[in-house]
Amino acid sequence: MTDEEFWEAYRTNSSYPLVNPRTGQRVGEVSARELVYEIARQAWATGDPGLLFKHHINRRNPLRSALGDIVAVNPCGEQPLYPYESCNLGSINLYEHVDREAGRMDWEKLRETVETAVRFLDDVVTVNRHPFQRLSEENLRHRRIGLGIMGLADMLYALRIPYNSEEGFTTMSRVMEYIAYHAYRSSAALAEERGAFPLFSSSTYASGALPIEGFHHPEWWTMDWEGLAARVRRGVRNSHVTTVAPTGSISMIHDVSSGLEPQYALVYEKQVTVGSFYYIDIELERQLRENGLYSEELLRRIAENGGSLRGIEGIPEEMQEVFVTAREIPWWDHLRAQWEIQKWVDAAVSKTINMPASATVEDVLNAYVTAERIGLKGITVFRDTSKGAQVLKAKPITATVSRRNRTLEVLGIAGEIA
Repeated sequence: MTDEEFWEAYRTNSSYPLVNPRTGQRVGEVSARELVYEIARQAWATGDPGLLFKHHINRRNPLRSALGDIVAVNPCGEQPLYPYESCNLGSINLYEHVDREAGRMDWEKLRETVETAVRFLDDVVTVNRHPFQRLSEENLRHRRIGLGIMGLADMLYALRIPYNSEEGFTTMSRVMEYIAYHAYRSSAALAEERGAFPLFSSSTYASGALPIEGFHHPEWWTMDWEGLAARVRRGVRNSHVTTVAPTGSISMIHDVSSGLEPQYALVYEKQVTVGSFYYIDIELERQLRENGLYSEELLRRIAENGGSLRGIEGIPEEMQEVFVTAREIPWWDHLRAQWEIQKWVDAAVSKTINMPASATVEDVLNAYVTAERIGLKGITVFRDTSKGAQVLKAKPITATVSRRNRTLEVLGIAGEIA
């Protein structure tokens, strides 16, 4: 039985056979809906498990016909891998590519960064030294790299675009499409210079098919994908070129938001041995100072408000709308953001679907079902306070958070999900 058959059983409220993977024999059956509900209940209570959708991972897999299905991922889920492959990842700080004077992205700078990053990541594959020969062999056969992003939320703050607005979603898609396009273009140029990856001739690239969902939807294009496909058909250096990782540590080093995530809180109070101080989002600090609003007292009030600007007296309404945080965004818009990025990623995307402590089991269930329905490769839900200890903590947001929902309508499934 396949993943597709399981989800069909879920949709039709049917039973699903349980098969012993060692013998192939059927040993029982389970209600697909009851099983998914129990998974959602556990995730509501503990934050685990997340879900992977193997059928979506393999639908555009360029090596599926040659090597079969990918069945495993790295711990954060953004990197599906064949046996003995490894992650060779890098992330672009999008915040550094904002042209402040023009109030837009510096597209030429971003192109140059992508081209440099792809070349360096390909060099990483070449110079890597592994503890086992098989690891080296497989990495050289696939030459998989994963160029991703960080600082997306700070980029949107700087552009004065709310994260979960239609303009925000369009901007996410546009930026990731641009990165993917130039990553493939760079990999094709490297193939002309250094040769294609060894499994190229048995991949879908040889027929000009790129393994990203966006390529198969010309109505989404803003770039010349048809022309690029013709070039890729002659050779590409890497089996995969894009991956969006969590970037927890490296985004902290660069003092920007992580991965494609919105900021969890804009201001934190940090307690240290010599006292306390406030950590503030880099772009929020810049704009507060620019507008003559910065003060320790204001930072205290924001921290007391769960790190949100919502409802803070003295903060302009426009800033309150733009500087949205993770807990102010409903689950369906978190999924929408992941979908907008995933359209242009050939590996996968790490994203936390944040939910408030008040979220229900049905909220988690609907998030899981929606994620499968719209073609995501995986989903991780985190309901605030569902774990006894969690990495990020903030006080409750006192102001009312908007629950408007256009995402299911835009994705064409309004009315299908409870």
